[in-house]
Amino acid sequence: MPAKEQLDNDKATNIATMMPHQLFHGTTWHSRLLPSVHKFAYPYRYWGINISALAAGHKLPEVNAGINSKLLKKLPFNQRLAKALPLFSAKHKALQQFYANDYLQENREDHKNPVDKYTNTNPIDDAQALKQRLTQAFINHTGSAPTGDVIGMLVCRNMGIYFSPVNFYLGFDEAQTPTHLLAEVSNTPWNKRHYYGFLLEGAETEFGHDKDFHVSPFNPIDQRYRWQVSVKQEATNNAVAKHEDKTQANKTLQVRIAIDISDVRGEVLKTGVKMTGVPMTAATINDSLRKNPLMNFTSLSRIYWHAFKLYTIKKVPYINYDEKLADSQQKGK
Repeated sequence: MPAKEQLDNDKATNIATMMPHQLFHGTTWHSRLLPSVHKFAYPYRYWGINISALAAGHKLPEVNAGINSKLLKKLPFNQRLAKALPLFSAKHKALQQFYANDYLQENREDHKNPVDKYTNTNPIDDAQALKQRLTQAFINHTGSAPTGDVIGMLVCRNMGIYFSPVNFYLGFDEAQTPTHLLAEVSNTPWNKRHYYGFLLEGAETEFGHDKDFHVSPFNPIDQRYRWQVSVKQEATNNAVAKHEDKTQANKTLQVRIAIDISDVRGEVLKTGVKMTGVPMTAATINDSLRKNPLMNFTSLSRIYWHAFKLYTIKKVPYINYDEKLADSQQKGK
């Protein structure tokens, strides 16, 4: 067998053994206990991009709006019209666009003066560059890098707008056992990013650390985080997966990441996400976007709506950037 053909076969075999790209659907919650009780939960979606597979050539689906009308199907401009309504793409603008340069920006060589055309000129090259940035970030924050797949639980651009409170990167070993977690956290009002990296102990891990990044204008900097992380492979038997490759379907993940935040007053806030993955296909993408086409905008509006309620209705005092509890107006609350 020629060397190139053997290399292509090996590459195809490697991709086939990787976890699939998947869509995560579930719930995010926020339960404030101090200084006033305030709780909410709402549906959430992450795009589960297998960055290792993408860098190896396993492309993401390119999905355009389907035209179901029998009349329109007979018209000559049908195909052009369908192509003019992109729903999901890694190559060009769409309702939802995966744009690799949106992630781990400070590790990009051109991050101080990026040329951002909102279009991936070469998605595989961009994915390989993202994988390199991730490898370096894992080493910087955990001391080692995953030896298997890296799944990004990502928020993609929505109508050209990128906004994500937090992205998670899950690292695995060759046996697909969870080994690493990297959280890419954004603080919405100040538009800064911070990274927390941890080693995982298989399917269930708990760990704690001092807070070192100001996220909420209603929480002081001198707090403690306690994480509970569950990453399990899901045996998929639902209607969405029954038409898919069962081997791939059984590699989808069920993920729960919860954070309890406390300070000298006691437990202040409980927050987290619980998500279940399904294989990422044209059908699952269409179904997801039909239910929630503008998630970035609804998420942003909810953040500011709940901040308004906390400040104006529940009278929770504002805390300045990096301010400690003892120096804030919440100290007596």
